[in-house]
Amino acid sequence: MRPDLEILFEDTWIVVFNKPPGLPMHRAAEVDDVNLVDVGSRLLNRRDGGNGKLRPVNRLDRGTSGAVILAKSSTAAGMFGRQLKEDGLDKLYLAIVDGRLQGEGTITVPLGGKEAETRYKTLFNGPRHALVAVYPITGRMHQIRLHFKSIGHPICGDVRYGGSILNELRGHALHSFRSSIIHPATGESIKVFAPLPEDFLQVVKSIAGEEYIPYFKPCLVSLDQKPVKVKPCLSFMLLT
Repeated sequence: MRPDLEILFEDTWIVVFNKPPGLPMHRAAEVDDVNLVDVGSRLLNRRDGGNGKLRPVNRLDRGTSGAVILAKSSTAAGMFGRQLKEDGLDKLYLAIVDGRLQGEGTITVPLGGKEAETRYKTLFNGPRHALVAVYPITGRMHQIRLHFKSIGHPICGDVRYGGSILNELRGHALHSFRSSIIHPATGESIKVFAPLPEDFLQVVKSIAGEEYIPYFKPCLVSLDQKPVKVKPCLSFMLLT
């Protein structure tokens, strides 16, 4: 069965998909061939009558959802890959973690012998879980998942790293909500927002209540406290 892929942004160089949880990035020997690269490539080829292959610029773990950038050519992959390595994507994740987590902070536990830094801001505390905005400054493997485990607040649904099981969730309660890039070909500043999966949103509502929208206002402020300029349809409307 082909998972539905939502295209968040597209031009002649890249396409940004909203990856559903549970969908792997690549084909693996131990699973079937339903993966983001193949499914996305087939979708565009059928639409455009081509035979191209997409190349991931950034990657998300299988259980994580949200914005993923795929290049349409090796040239585009190289251009965006260099930007990713040198400047990052200014990514913002939303996470639901176990326990009550107060305020904001920075986690700097080294990973794999390398420096790693994750900043966070708590948006809302429920009785047993917290909704958190997460800003990864570095990009180590499983960084967010490992960092929140290290402070005793693992990501909900992330059984591998000690997170509690939420039966209503298909994957981890971790979503790549916003990616910001400078297009290397045009110089244009692009901010892409990815709507929350329905099951993730239902957990948010169970924690924060139906009037949850105001809790997301800090997500529209950058790390330097400057408001993020977005079109109205790309802000809170994406959460509903």
